[in-house]
Amino acid sequence: MTATAPVRSAQRSTTAKKRSKRWLRLVIPPVALLVLMLLGTVVYQWEQPDLDDADYLGPTSHAGIGAADLADRVRAAGVQIIPERKSADALVAASSGNATLLITTPQLVHRFYLRMLKLLPPSTRVVIIEPDAAVITDGLLPMVGTARSYVARTTAPGCDYAPAVRAGAAEVVRTRYGPLDESLGREVARCYADSLIVYQRPGSAPVTVVGSADPFRNDRGDERGNAELTTALLTGAPRLVWLDLHRREPPPGVTNDPGLAGAPEAPASLRPVDPENPGETDFPIPGPGSTARPPARGDVNSDDGDQEQEQPPQPPNPLWSAFPPWTYVVTAMLALGVIMLAVAMARRLGAPVVEPLPVVVRSSETALGRGRLYQRARARAESLQVLRHSAIVRLTRLLRLDADVTRGVLIEAVTASSGWPPPVVDQTLFGPPPATDADLVAAAVRLEQLVNAVTTEQPGTTPATQPNTAAPVEGDPR
Repeated sequence: MTATAPVRSAQRSTTAKKRSKRWLRLVIPPVALLVLMLLGTVVYQWEQPDLDDADYLGPTSHAGIGAADLADRVRAAGVQIIPERKSADALVAASSGNATLLITTPQLVHRFYLRMLKLLPPSTRVVIIEPDAAVITDGLLPMVGTARSYVARTTAPGCDYAPAVRAGAAEVVRTRYGPLDESLGREVARCYADSLIVYQRPGSAPVTVVGSADPFRNDRGDERGNAELTTALLTGAPRLVWLDLHRREPPPGVTNDPGLAGAPEAPASLRPVDPENPGETDFPIPGPGSTARPPARGDVNSDDGDQEQEQPPQPPNPLWSAFPPWTYVVTAMLALGVIMLAVAMARRLGAPVVEPLPVVVRSSETALGRGRLYQRARARAESLQVLRHSAIVRLTRLLRLDADVTRGVLIEAVTASSGWPPPVVDQTLFGPPPATDADLVAAAVRLEQLVNAVTTEQPGTTPATQPNTAAPVEGDPR
């Protein structure tokens, strides 16, 4: 026992190792895929420029994410650059007309200032760099829907817009914009696979939306036609108002002087709305004594004259637009592959493992224990029935009889082979159950003698030659 214990312990450890490896086959692939996706997301977010960084598209920054090279090209074209740090100052500077307003970080501009772009005169041009879905919804820009990729890619203009045609292929395609809402603006041009949109409201300034900031950066300006495109977009007027904003702005101030509505300072502030005559609905700032905001875009009036307040549409989750469409297809295919691999390997994880028994019990001990259970239960009839069934099965095989042989045929064949009289054979194989333990022992001995007679004795031998070790039965010649 002491010599086999280490061997059994080694077998158990080997079996445990094999099981753990088979288990890891199903766990490692999806875990590795999840880790790679998380690592890629972290690296991607780490490499994205921070809008709060003062170098990001700054006209004086020579960093990779800055735009000093673009500013030098604009000045070389004879355009005056007016840097501004506040949206209010930039709107005031651009409201005089004959200028270009560049908004580099529309995500940080308050939505009311974005809505004020429609107040600028037609002689002013507006360029907005990569507004997302939230900016489009809050600023009431006319685009319907956006789709954003991981990185910007280069493509041909695909339109007849003059600045795009002169620049040729540029690295603009990152955020793609849907069709325009005709009630909010007329589409002038759509280029670079829906990543450069030019639209204009009636009597208002034309607005150019660029779907990627890469062409404006120092480290990307020399690639393809990026420099030509950005320079052409910003040199259409003698003045360029550069909004260099790197912090989220508070809402614009409110003035109570209605006379300032038509003054040049009007775009930089808001006048309270008259509760009885809401008028302008893009700037929902309640006036004195009003308890509810004026209706915004999408509100409807009820039949009784009361205004029903409809919740503004919620912008879509930006997380869905942060990944290109093929990412979801690849993820679904990988998940399907992992499921199919798990199903295939679950059919059979490996060869059957032979495990050592914890305790080895001798067959004689098993038979003795079973016999004692029968004895304690006083199951004499059942015990003898088990012995007789075993003897009949053995005799049937020895005499090459069918398994469903009849009683008469079996007795005749046993009699011919053993030489015992038919009544004795019938009594031995099919007699009544024993009444006492002595009768059970005698019946068991006779069964053994009968089987031995069939296997060893020749025909014609009678049981009288056998030792008298069992009690005589009726018809027994002994």
